[in-house]
Order: sequence, then structure tokens, then C-alpha cells
Amino acid sequence: MSSPKANTFSIREYQPADFPTLCTLDRLCFPEGIAYPAEEMALGLEQHGAFALVAEISGQVVGFILAHRRGRQWGHIITIDVHPQFQHQGLGARLMELAEQRLSKSGAIRLLLEVWVENRIAIQFYEKRGYAVRQVLSNYYRDGSDAYLMEKNLA
Repeated sequence: MSSPKANTFSIREYQPADFPTLCTLDRLCFPEGIAYPAEEMALGLEQHGAFALVAEISGQVVGFILAHRRGRQWGHIITIDVHPQFQHQGLGARLMELAEQRLSKSGAIRLLLEVWVENRIAIQFYEKRGYAVRQVLSNYYRDGSDAYLMEKNLA
């Protein structure tokens, strides 16, 4: 993949044909044991209130965000993945912004996400966007790694 010019990406709704690409991208972005197995990715997409936004450059999927509404007031960012060659160009920030807007419009006033405690870059990314660590989730991932539960108040 070649590097894009700034802001040449487009964002669209997930389509079922995207599924294999999203699974591949997740495995590229996260180590084994942290990345979602295809079965869990499918379950995430099938949850009531779930949606995914897909980012493309020249028709090639380079990122996505998967989120859903939890109950009346909660939104959940399940995962956000941006191909390593396209990170730090504003794509992840735009995906987060759009997902947060959508969750807010659906009535969410608090957002939750989980992040691997070793993923310092992601933690800083979330903190910059107003998320704060609420607790440590011990043995959260399949490999036994811990996660931080982070929360953002939209109200």
C-alpha cells in the first residue's frame, strides 16, 4: 500500500462483503490474543444497535470502527483499526468523531471502551479525546493480558 495524500480517504457504512477484510485488518493491527477472532467480530457486528464505519482510500479498506449502543445511555466502542501505513494521518480521529456523534444522536451520554494496558499509543489517543481510565480489567484478553476500561461522558 502506498501512503495517501492528506484527507483522501472516504468513510462509508459497513457492508457484509467487508467482513474478511476487517478481520484481516484487525489481525494486522493487534497481536494474537488481543485481535478479535472472526467469530467474535461477527458477534460484535450482530449485536442490537451495532454499526461499523469503514474507511477507504482509492477503494481499498484501510480502517474501520465498530461500535454499539448499550442500554439507554451507554455507547461502546468495540474496536477501531487503522492500517499501520495510514496511522497518524487523522483517519482514526475522524472514525472516532463520527462514531461518537452517531452514538450521541442515538441517546448515549456515556461511552465505554476497553484498551490493552500495553497499548500506550492508543491510550494517549483516547485520553486526548476525553476518555479516562476507570478500572483495570484483569485477564480481559484471550492471552491473559489486562485491559483498561475507559469512559467518556458526553453530557
